[in-house]
Amino acid sequence: MHTARPLRSQQQHDRTTVPPRPRARQSPPVRQVRPVQRRPPLRLPLASAHRRLHTLLIIVAMALSLCAGRLLQLQGFDSSSYSVDALTRTLPLLPARGQITDRNGLVLASTQPAVAVTADPKLTALQASAIADVLAVHLGMSVEELMPLLTRTGTRFVYIKKKVPALTYSALAADLSSRRLHGIFRESDPIRTYPNGSVGASVVGFVGADGEGLAGLERTFNAQLAGVEGKETYESAPNGSRIPLGRSSITPARNGLSYQLTLDSEVQWAAERRLAEQVARTHADSGFAIVLDIKTGQVIALANAPTYDSSRPQAANSADRGNRAISAPYEPGSVEKVLTSAALIDSGTATPNTRVVIPSRIASGGNTIKDFFSHGVLHYTMRGVIADSSNIGTVLLTRQLNKQTLHDYLVSFGLGHTTSIELPGESAGIMPKADMPDGQRDRVAFGQAIAVTGIQQAAAVAGIVNGGIYNPPTVIKTATDGEGRRVISDKSSAQVRELMQAVIDSTNGQRNLKLDRYTSGGKTGTAQRADISCGCYRGYVTSFVGFAPLDDPQILTYVVISNPRAGDTGSITAAPAYRDIMNMALPRYSVAPDAKPHKPLPTQW
Repeated sequence: MHTARPLRSQQQHDRTTVPPRPRARQSPPVRQVRPVQRRPPLRLPLASAHRRLHTLLIIVAMALSLCAGRLLQLQGFDSSSYSVDALTRTLPLLPARGQITDRNGLVLASTQPAVAVTADPKLTALQASAIADVLAVHLGMSVEELMPLLTRTGTRFVYIKKKVPALTYSALAADLSSRRLHGIFRESDPIRTYPNGSVGASVVGFVGADGEGLAGLERTFNAQLAGVEGKETYESAPNGSRIPLGRSSITPARNGLSYQLTLDSEVQWAAERRLAEQVARTHADSGFAIVLDIKTGQVIALANAPTYDSSRPQAANSADRGNRAISAPYEPGSVEKVLTSAALIDSGTATPNTRVVIPSRIASGGNTIKDFFSHGVLHYTMRGVIADSSNIGTVLLTRQLNKQTLHDYLVSFGLGHTTSIELPGESAGIMPKADMPDGQRDRVAFGQAIAVTGIQQAAAVAGIVNGGIYNPPTVIKTATDGEGRRVISDKSSAQVRELMQAVIDSTNGQRNLKLDRYTSGGKTGTAQRADISCGCYRGYVTSFVGFAPLDDPQILTYVVISNPRAGDTGSITAAPAYRDIMNMALPRYSVAPDAKPHKPLPTQW
């Protein structure tokens, strides 16, 4: 049986089999653009050019009035407040202190750059702890000692540390800058150095903490060595930094003068070492040694024992920081007989061959004079009197000389007044007046009742043996030409050298006094030592002075030992040091050896 399909199904079939009619493609609607109406620019009506210029000038005038008012407030009514905001700082510019060198250019004193580190507590107080940590690392100080300085009230300046090497401060400044810490400054504070320590210390001297010369040439020529200080002034910001375009001015410093000395460091060192050994061997209190260029008066060496290190003067006793050869008068003993003999010979009173009858003792001024050796009646020539150092013989000869004449000769030899050597504290010694009592005249003849300094005595003997030409002693190397003053004739000088040769030709001289390869002349000295602690004589001052070569003297050395306890004669205590110093100095200065066998001249009759 046939079943009819439902209508719905048929309709669906029809829809699937009959394609739909294609729709016509419609064009997009056309958009109509409406014109935009812009507002016209706002235009302000301008006044005339004259009115505009007038307005501009009023505005400028008002601005200038405001600036002027502020300036008046800062500088007139509130200047103290302004000074806090902008500081004017002034730093001293210290000159370089002059050098001191020896005769060959070796530096004995020089200056190294250094600074004094300072602080402005008003700037450092707020960051004191951080600043103290940095300073402690670089300056070797503790934070505990730094904090009170960095926070001190009532001041804008404190010293943190002086004599800080320049390189140390450079590192410190860089460290502070990197941490943005301000308020630390510096002042020039150079360090005085003495590269050779004790060599020549008693001549060179030293400076104090403030850079002022306190001893030796550092003191004598302090102003010349120091130079003239300058200064730098500049404006700084409140944190202490320099304002780049601020006002600044510099007054340059003038560096000090440098001095070249007559000292020879090699001879000076040898003399100091040998003298110190001799002082120790004889258990003496002290001693000094002087080496002179006879032709010029230049001091080649001037040694003291004990001495000190110029770099550390505070480590020495105060008595050892002076110069005994310059400032400590003493009774010279028999070395004075050289001066007495020169006066006797040059005045025509005696000659080396003058005969003298010498008793065992003679009366003088209520006392008795004797020789250091016991003897009966002796028959000596003047040559023998000096060779054996007879006090009695010297007195007998001197009694034939007018006291005024003796006095005048001794003064002409440099006694009784300073030599004007360039060292501080020179003593004039003690010179009796011309109308001295007879007893004092007798004692002066052989070196007592008179006081001299070492430099006086050395210069006097040098002048006597130098053809009678006295050259003032000097430690400053200058153009000296030997133009000294005449004190005795050339003939008298030769005769005095003959007397001093007899000392070397004596038995004691051949054993203890002669030099290795040079002819020479010399004289021993032994005097009672004046002790100011008791106002009496206690102990001895022993000495030896000698020169070489005999016929053309070039170098003289004088050694003095104070209060030796092992030995009481110059030949035992002082001469050994003299010989060693001369045997070193003579060949160093190219003095040709001239020692030849010879027959000693007669000393007795």
